[in-house]
Amino acid sequence: MKKILKNKVIYIIKFIITLTILFFIFRKIDFQMLLSTFKHIKLWIIAVIILTASIKILIEYRNWGHYLKIDPQYSPKRSEIFKSLMIGHSLRFLLPGGHGVIGKMYFVNNKKMMTFMSLGVEKFFQIWINFVFASFASIFYFRHKSIFPTILIFVFILAFPFLVYLIKHIKHNNKFEVYFKQYLKIVPRICYMQGIYMALTILQYFLILNIFSEFHPFSAIISIPLILFANVIPITYAGLGLREKFAMEVLSKYGISPEIAITASLTVFIFNSVLPALVGVYCILRRKKRNT
Repeated sequence: MKKILKNKVIYIIKFIITLTILFFIFRKIDFQMLLSTFKHIKLWIIAVIILTASIKILIEYRNWGHYLKIDPQYSPKRSEIFKSLMIGHSLRFLLPGGHGVIGKMYFVNNKKMMTFMSLGVEKFFQIWINFVFASFASIFYFRHKSIFPTILIFVFILAFPFLVYLIKHIKHNNKFEVYFKQYLKIVPRICYMQGIYMALTILQYFLILNIFSEFHPFSAIISIPLILFANVIPITYAGLGLREKFAMEVLSKYGISPEIAITASLTVFIFNSVLPALVGVYCILRRKKRNT
């Protein structure tokens, strides 16, 4: 009972944090200018964003399938992988910090403990890729600081998934031997697929920002990951508000107005998160209808 009450208090606090951040953001911007920036986004750019968002869903689908196969005795159906993935997108909005995504384990026909393990590995790599790109960006974005510590941090983070496997040999446990074999098989695929995933997100931001000012591709590479780093800080709903705040602060260095920064952030958010969540809601409703 105390744990449930504690969780409710945490969720209420996170909800208040989200509203507070949004309140202070929208106090500083011109709404008319914000609306006008949305109108400047050309149809071909929307088409490219839809295409890249679709490719990202495909990458998520492939990766989620690999995560589920960490259990060598389980072979999920394609429809099961896709539906549970999209449902996870919708459940992400259920609780602050995206913790609701854990609910997609109940839409997978495998042992719940094994699916929970798959979720843990998925979350690990999602956080890892954000740290990789953000640490690389920090080397160039914070040039006034010593470069060597940031390079060392970047190399360490980059190698971390393989260090996890080496640590396993130091602390040997036969019980998890079979799962680590599967882990080693999927690591190379997951790493480069996650890299492509992040690159596509950077491209989406770059295309939108380049409408309003000449935004160099390298500037995008060393700034957008710092904005996306907000996704690993679980204090708001789906990063909403915090990500926009990061966008305003990071992009101000390049003379980009808060309105344009928020336009880019919200547009990418809508196509990458909101639309897939709507598909997930449809999957839930269809499943519920079939079960009644």
